[in-house]
Amino acid sequence: MPTTLGKYQLGKTLGSGVSCKVKLAKDATGTRFAVKILHNDDAFVDLIKTEVETLKSLKHPGIVNLVETGSGVMANPKKGNKTVDYIVLELVQGGELFDFVANSGRFTEEVSRYFFGQFMEALNYMHTSGVSHRDLKPENIMLDSEFNLKIADFGFAAPTEGRDGSGYL
Repeated sequence: MPTTLGKYQLGKTLGSGVSCKVKLAKDATGTRFAVKILHNDDAFVDLIKTEVETLKSLKHPGIVNLVETGSGVMANPKKGNKTVDYIVLELVQGGELFDFVANSGRFTEEVSRYFFGQFMEALNYMHTSGVSHRDLKPENIMLDSEFNLKIADFGFAAPTEGRDGSGYL
């Protein structure tokens, strides 16, 4: 019997970090998602809150889409039940830009221009929406199945005018 979380059946681990573990999931229709299962640690509450609030405010093809957030029972037949908080995100199947570069090597100028154009469009949208990502790196830029860039991981995001309005982040 598979591990479940609410309406989602959880699959393999896609990645993990200090604040969460990301699992492949699917719903009853077979639609696949990435579910961030958040570690129950007060040190990461602000990061998680920031990511959720930021993703709720941003809707752009170059940014990973937030599907839902919640709290529920993760039912694991081997480990038992555990109450967790989670974030459901669109599944970006191409993986991280970092891995793509590491495995394929240097991009041609044409490919670089293609990716750079998409990156700048998403970055411009974020900045004109008043959001500064503050953790942009190849590990936080994903590629979808069509090789389009999607910026992810908004845990360190902040308003461009600064948290206190002073212009300092």
